Amino acid sequence: MLLIVGKDGVERKYSCMTCIKGHRSSKCKHPQRQLYEIKPKGRPVSQCQNCRELRKQKRVHIKCSCKSRGTKDEM
Repeated sequence: MLLIVGKDGVERKYSCMTCIKGHRSSKCKHPQRQLYEIKPKGRPVSQCQNCRELRKQKRVHIKCSCKSRGTKDEM
């Protein structure tokens, strides 16, 4: 797995498709092949940071109706 720092300063993990399919993405050492980004585990964020905080405080599921819903910049 290769760690590449993007223009935004965030490290992203990359691996070749052969290693991804063979469940060896963390041990990939093939920088000469085409690399694909390894996505983080779990479900994607569907609420903004503000609605998530309200959900934790009130212990009630509230549907996010904000315009900037689930963007990674807020995390």
